[in-house]
Amino acid sequence: MAKKKNNSGWIKLYRQLQHNPIWQSNEPFSRRDAWIDLLLLANHEERVIIVNGKKKVISEGQHWTSYRMLAERWHWSYEKVRRYFALLDELDMAHVTVTPNGSLVTLVNYSFFQGGRTANGKADDTSGATTGGTTDSTRTRNTKKNKIRIRYVKCKEFARQGWR
Repeated sequence: MAKKKNNSGWIKLYRQLQHNPIWQSNEPFSRRDAWIDLLLLANHEERVIIVNGKKKVISEGQHWTSYRMLAERWHWSYEKVRRYFALLDELDMAHVTVTPNGSLVTLVNYSFFQGGRTANGKADDTSGATTGGTTDSTRTRNTKKNKIRIRYVKCKEFARQGWR
């Protein structure tokens, strides 16, 4: 009997991966590669950028770019990038706001799938955040058992909700 794959849980993926020669090859990205690249490019905290002399606040899980820059980065055509974002929007994985000065990519549920945040902005494995803004009642205690229970709730929620 074949073993069932374990598709629950999550992994850490360091942004330094982008500097690895394998990642920087001249091969075109696959859709999976592009998704991972978007996760790596997304802000892990709010920051301010200047676009055409105007201040823009880019939140956690967002990235300011353009279809043209991503097409160059991924070795795709402009049209392929546009179709890819249409697919991500349809799947409710990412939304793009296109302006004449660039595009704001927003990854849906980014902070939820990154383990949530504490008040000081650090990752918090004990966060009880779920989709829809509710919290898990076990959030109050910071015990090892509680961390495991919350991780289980998150994995269960991810399996049920996917990226929605």
